[in-house]
Amino acid sequence: MGPLRQWGGLFFRMYAGIVAAIVLALIVMVTMSTRRLPPQSLDAEEAEAHAATSGRELERLTQGLQWLIAQELASQPPAKWEEVVARWRKHFDYPIALRARGEVLSMNPPQRVRERLAQGVPSAWMKSSGVTGDQVFLFLPLRDSEQVVVQELRLGPSPERAIEFLAPETSVLLAVLGLAVLALTWPLYRHVTRLAATASTFGQGDFQARAEARAPEPIGHLARTFNDMAERIQRMSQEQQASLQAISHELRTPISRLHFALHLAREPTNAATLHAQLGEMEKDVDELDQLTEELLTFTRLHRDAPPLERVRVDLTEVVTELFGQRSVLSPHLRFQLHAADTVETEGSPRYLRRAIGNLIQNAQRHARSEVHVHVSRDGTHCTVAVDDDGPGIPASERERLFLPFTRLDDSRNRKTGGHGLGLAITHRIMQAHQGRAWATEAPLGGARVALSWPDARGAP
Repeated sequence: MGPLRQWGGLFFRMYAGIVAAIVLALIVMVTMSTRRLPPQSLDAEEAEAHAATSGRELERLTQGLQWLIAQELASQPPAKWEEVVARWRKHFDYPIALRARGEVLSMNPPQRVRERLAQGVPSAWMKSSGVTGDQVFLFLPLRDSEQVVVQELRLGPSPERAIEFLAPETSVLLAVLGLAVLALTWPLYRHVTRLAATASTFGQGDFQARAEARAPEPIGHLARTFNDMAERIQRMSQEQQASLQAISHELRTPISRLHFALHLAREPTNAATLHAQLGEMEKDVDELDQLTEELLTFTRLHRDAPPLERVRVDLTEVVTELFGQRSVLSPHLRFQLHAADTVETEGSPRYLRRAIGNLIQNAQRHARSEVHVHVSRDGTHCTVAVDDDGPGIPASERERLFLPFTRLDDSRNRKTGGHGLGLAITHRIMQAHQGRAWATEAPLGGARVALSWPDARGAP
């Protein structure tokens, strides 16, 4: 009963709204049509002439009836005139009454009617009522009296007759309208119900649920928007699950080594051995600390994080400083900077240094003899590319390079160091700068990992 009640509410709301719109349109049409009919469409002189001609014609047609009424009332004393007129009402199909002359004049009749009332002769006034017909007043002044017999007629169909006449057509119109609304609302209701069921299924944990996108607009647009949202949520859930599993795996190794070292430390041993064990334990703690710091940085750079504070950054100076720091750790490598001139941009100095440093560190691990860094700015974007002459990255694996806790092959495994978060952090830093990171083949034969982001300062 619930779905049927909801569908019925939708149907009747649309039906009632369309019927109300049709009624309003008819009222407006009748009003506009009435204003276009004579005498309103005539000027003042033409309207007065039209009223006079119509009045004279009506006076000629009703002069016999007016004479009979006058003769009958003249044969009765004035005190009984109201009683006589009251007896006549049931024989007339229109209102007839006695009114004072002043009351008649307050109806604001035309000048010709006023003059005839002053002369004491019968007069007629035809007043247009619009598309529903004309209203006619017949005035009969009674001799030696201030009383006037007023008859009110309507020429043309009455509103009741018009409604009665149009009732069959109106019924057919409403029936056809109801079928049309039904034909329009039923598919809409069906698609909305399916979308609601899909959303409910998705909300219960089935992240594979998707809405039918081939629905009529705007339901189709809503379904596609829902599917896009579902894709993002599913991807985020998968990434989160993979990250949790990877974090557990990364933590297990140093914690296991710490447990083993603590167990060995309880055994009787000499000072030199104990000192060596404490050194190994200190390395494991440093590894845990480094992993925690990288996890915090990676988490801090999520999509909904506040925007980074941006200042002027000299990229050439940043790369030169990083070369000085890294060359001490790899004296066998030759570091080269390729930049036409000093390259400046706007960004977060801390995070840009971190992103470029991660690229240089990654190349340093796998290079055989050379690491080249290319820095450029084309007026709208800044680009930093780091090349090495190592084994390179297979084309099929380049997309996975920036996923957290990713190690691609034996040449880039745990033995080379790191936790697989460096390039993932770099990717998020680029997202925070509205840029991107990608990998390709380097001219040196190894891997090229590049960064590019918009330069807010524009061309120099």
